[in-house]
Amino acid sequence: MKHPVAVLTLLALCGLAAVSQLYLPLPLLGQIGRQFGLDAAGAGAALGAFSFAYASGFLLFGPLSDRVGRKPVMVGGLLALTATTLLLSQASTPAELYAGRALQGLATAAFPPAALAFLAEALPGRLRLWGLAWLSTAFLLAGLVGQIYGGLAGAAYGFGWAVALPCPIYLVTAWMLARLPQELRAPVTTPLLASYSGLLRVLRQPALRTVYGAALPLMMSFVAFYLGLDHHLGAALRAANLSPLAVRAIAVPGFLMPLAVAVLLPRFGAQRMVNVGLATAAAGLAMAAIASGAGGKLATTLAASVLFVAGVGISVPSLIARTSALAEASWRGQAVSLYTFVLFSGASLGPWLASTAAPLPATRYFGCLALLVAGALIVSLPTGRLAAGAAVAPR
Repeated sequence: MKHPVAVLTLLALCGLAAVSQLYLPLPLLGQIGRQFGLDAAGAGAALGAFSFAYASGFLLFGPLSDRVGRKPVMVGGLLALTATTLLLSQASTPAELYAGRALQGLATAAFPPAALAFLAEALPGRLRLWGLAWLSTAFLLAGLVGQIYGGLAGAAYGFGWAVALPCPIYLVTAWMLARLPQELRAPVTTPLLASYSGLLRVLRQPALRTVYGAALPLMMSFVAFYLGLDHHLGAALRAANLSPLAVRAIAVPGFLMPLAVAVLLPRFGAQRMVNVGLATAAAGLAMAAIASGAGGKLATTLAASVLFVAGVGISVPSLIARTSALAEASWRGQAVSLYTFVLFSGASLGPWLASTAAPLPATRYFGCLALLVAGALIVSLPTGRLAAGAAVAPR
């Protein structure tokens, strides 16, 4: 590949812009409710329409990219994302809003699994680790940047313009990808439906199940953590002149941890980095549980948030690296698509977890999240024949 750094930079920027669409409406729910005549639950359903289609789309596009190639899936997905986003920007009824968000989420899902598999195959050695780290950082930062951008652009231009403004990034990336040399891929002779049935066979790989079993509770806890901060400590944070977006911005150093993973992973290996990441995340949540008790200090809670997010930032790319290492090239797209499906399914379940645990006092709330992530750490530990790190290719 010529100019790999330029390609990687554009893919990371596009990943940030695309996945930010998931989080963009969060600061605009009141504005969306007024524009479309919806109550709070109805406006929030626009988030669910995107996230459900987004998570489900991974199961569609991962196997498809194994069969037809990463480039066609990414280019087609970005063109579809541009079209659906422009249609969404013109929505005038709740039905058009929900349909537009669902189509937008489905189109967005074509990019992450294909891009991750593309970088794993196209980049050489050490640069491959940096590529996965930068793309993972972009996906994580989208949760913060999407909300900040949505709040600023929505206030200045309205919801329609806010969703439409990133479209040139999608088009430029699609044009760049289309100009890259053809992928060198072995011919695929299996029927297309057999590619999708392979998803079930991937789940039969014990080593991969430990990866997926850790990813789900990790992202549930990530979303539930910030919802819990808003619910339990919102008044205290406001009294300290800290807005919800400012609280999230404090954790930016943690979101940059995937870049450190690119340096450390070759030396320590993916499994050890997964262990460190999950242990760090659990420690951050335990620290938040202690700090949120009687007489606790906000500064300690905010420091705990940085530690927790750092753990997430280490875990996510390390889990991706573990998945890529366990999967063979012929079905790597299936394995990565299942990983991303599980990851964002966990994010979608985060609000449910937060609402279910909301009646608990803050200390017990964050303590439960700490136990959940500690459980993820236990699940991720390989035992017996899993320690060999080998998976059998689906047939």
